[in-house]
Amino acid sequence: MAGSGWKALLTPLQVVLTLLLFAEVALVLGLAAWPAAALFQAVEAWLPAGAAWRLPALCVAGAAAYFVFGLALLLVVPAFRWLTFATGTPVGRFPFLSLGAWRWASYNALTLLVRFSFINWIRVTPFLPLYHRLMGARIGARVQINTAVMADQNLLTIGDDTVIGGDVTLVAHSAERGRLVTAPVTIGRDVTVGLMAVILPGCTIGDGAIIAAGAVLSKHARVGPGEVWAGVPARRVGRVRRRGPAGGPGTPPTEPQG
Repeated sequence: MAGSGWKALLTPLQVVLTLLLFAEVALVLGLAAWPAAALFQAVEAWLPAGAAWRLPALCVAGAAAYFVFGLALLLVVPAFRWLTFATGTPVGRFPFLSLGAWRWASYNALTLLVRFSFINWIRVTPFLPLYHRLMGARIGARVQINTAVMADQNLLTIGDDTVIGGDVTLVAHSAERGRLVTAPVTIGRDVTVGLMAVILPGCTIGDGAIIAAGAVLSKHARVGPGEVWAGVPARRVGRVRRRGPAGGPGTPPTEPQG
């Protein structure tokens, strides 16, 4: 009966939390839009009132203001994870109605703000790794990220010179039978994660490995250094060719696993 009582409260509680989330989102978006609005207002005041080019100039100013808003958002959102005590996704197993689940939901709601409003404009630029670092991710040098779908950044570690391909899903949480389950994800140096691959909680990928396009790494998968994994679910299909001395012919890859 106690369990049924909690279930009866679930939908009303979701409605209340959603409305509170809307209020938080409005505040975050509004603060990020402040410098953009100031820019537009300044341009509007500077332009001659009767100029024939006033309208197209205002349109350009409005477009520029959008990018100012987006860059400001990259700073405002990480600041709010501290102001709202939603500093990151906790590690463990949590009932949906629990403090741990609330921390996960609050933290990732902030992540969604950037994902749905601006992130596609900063793929494969230094701005995206910087933003994820500000959200708690440990990301090395020269990392290239070409996906919008990264969550639970405080549980993600990515080594130097790694490439995260287009539309990869990289998350450290799953929902299992009424519980939120989280575990860190570690990706080594010089790793290539192919187009639309899926990396699930608890995965570890060694240095120099390749995850093929469309591969799905099961939870807690262990990919060794230099291994090539492919398929759904992904499994080892070979090894990366090693370079020979002075750039000469390398050692051929091992035969794919049957």
